Amino acid sequence: MIPKIFDEEYKKANFAYAQELAYEVVNKSGISSLPINIKKLLKLYKKSGLHVVTYSSFAKRRNLSMSEVIHFTDSEDGCLWKRSDDTYILLYNDTKTYRPTIRFTLAHELGHFLLKHHAKTSEEILSHRGLSKSTHTYLEMEANYFAKRLLAPIPLVDLYTKAWSKNDDEHLEKIFDISEPVSNSIIETLESRLQNTSIIFESHELVKNFKDFIDKDLSNKICSKCLTIQNNNCDFCKICGENSFFKPDFDNFIKFRDRKKTTMIYPKLKTDSVGRLTEACPNCKNEYLHDNYCQICGKQIINRCTGIQKLNDGTFTQTKACTIALEGDARYCPNCGANSTFLENGLLQAWDFVEFPF
Repeated sequence: MIPKIFDEEYKKANFAYAQELAYEVVNKSGISSLPINIKKLLKLYKKSGLHVVTYSSFAKRRNLSMSEVIHFTDSEDGCLWKRSDDTYILLYNDTKTYRPTIRFTLAHELGHFLLKHHAKTSEEILSHRGLSKSTHTYLEMEANYFAKRLLAPIPLVDLYTKAWSKNDDEHLEKIFDISEPVSNSIIETLESRLQNTSIIFESHELVKNFKDFIDKDLSNKICSKCLTIQNNNCDFCKICGENSFFKPDFDNFIKFRDRKKTTMIYPKLKTDSVGRLTEACPNCKNEYLHDNYCQICGKQIINRCTGIQKLNDGTFTQTKACTIALEGDARYCPNCGANSTFLENGLLQAWDFVEFPF
C-alpha cells in the first residue's frame, strides 16, 4: 500500500527538475551528434544496475507469449522493473516498427530510473494497477517530460529554429528522430514560451558538445560536382574548384540531410593553422620539416593560393594570389577557385584522380 505522504507529495509533477536532469544527462554523456543515441546513453547506466531487455528476449527466457509479457509489464511499449536485488530491468517492446516510439519508450523508462520513482513507491513495476490514479499520472507526466527534453533539448531546438526564424514539426522529427506528437508538443512549448515570457532562445552548457555537429548542419553546403561538404562562406569548392552548391535553407533542409549521407571525403594532409605540413613530406618522406620548403625535395610545404586558374577553354591564367591559409585537403582556393600549392606541387592528387579502397 502506498503511504499517504507519497500521494500528498505528488499532487504536482516537477517538470523543472525533470528537464534539468535530462539536460544534465545529455551534457555528461559525451554524446555530441543528433539524434541522441539513446541506446548508447543507456549503456552508461549498466554499472548502476540498469539492464535493457527486449520483450522478445524476455518472452523466450521465461517461455511466455507476447501477450503474457504485455500483461506482466502492463504496457504495450515498455516498463521499468525493480527486482528484489535492487537491480532494474528496462523492458521494451522490440516488435514495434516505428523507431521514434521505441526511442521515446527507452527515454521514458530511463526517466523513471533517474527520477528515482521506484524509491518513492512500494511497487516493482510502476503501473496503474498498483498506484493511485493521481500518483501514476504524475509519475508518467514527469517521465514523459524527461524523455522529451532528453531526446530534443530545447537549447538545441532553439539553434535550428533561430537559424530558420520559424518552427516546423517535420524538421524537428527528422533532426531529433521523434514522433509527430512529440514534435508538436515541443512547438507548442516554444510558442507558449514566446507568448508568456518573450523568450526566443535558451542556452545551456550542453550546447557546446553539439556545436560542431550543428554548425555542419546549418553552416555548410554540398558541392554539386564532387559531393563534399563545404563551408557556407566559401565561393568555390576547395576540393574540385567548382562554384555550384546545394545549400541547406529551410525549404530544402530535409533533402540536404538526406544528401549528407552520400557525401565524399577526400585524402587530407595534416597541417597547422597557417597551412604548413605537420607530418612527413608526402613526396620524399622527409620528416624534418621547417620554414616553407622541404629541405630534401624542395616542395613547398605550406598550402596557399597560387593565383593560377584554369579557364573553360583549358588555358591557364595567373592572378594575384589570396593570402589565406588553406586546409590540408584544399586543391583549390575557396575564395577565388585558383589552384593550391599542394595541388600544383603534386602533394595532393586532383580530386577526380583519387582512388578509393572498396
